[in-house]
Amino acid sequence: MPIFEYICKDCGKQFEAVLIGDHKAECPGCKGQQLEQQLSTFAVNTKGSSSSRPTAPCGMPGGGCGGGGCGFNN
Repeated sequence: MPIFEYICKDCGKQFEAVLIGDHKAECPGCKGQQLEQQLSTFAVNTKGSSSSRPTAPCGMPGGGCGGGGCGFNN
């Protein structure tokens, strides 16, 4: 699910919203809908050993799905 970041033009509150389908964002502070969408970034966890092996999106170690056997790449 995408998470969108906004600043309310009415009250200045900065907030995040998860929008599903055609729902519109609304300020949680003043219920305003005059919003400015912000450029979102994603978080990266850099904790851990540099010798740790990468993990594939499906969770299998080694950074690969080994020919797609897990069903993630099908």
